[in-house]
Amino acid sequence: MQRVTIVVARDRRELFAYFERVFVGMPDVKVLLDRRLALQGVARGAERRGRPDIYDELQQRGFVMIRLW
Repeated sequence: MQRVTIVVARDRRELFAYFERVFVGMPDVKVLLDRRLALQGVARGAERRGRPDIYDELQQRGFVMIRLW
């Protein structure tokens, strides 16, 4: 069972390839390329609920690590 999921921004394919190489053979880590469609000007649900939006971090850093319990 995976324990960490890493989501990489779609425009950072070199970072995606790097994470795939680094974490190869680690069954607890899954690396995904962000496949969401870009929706500019649309309010996101997390912002409306007052929670931090991980996709803001994705845009700023190029990736987000999500730890699963």
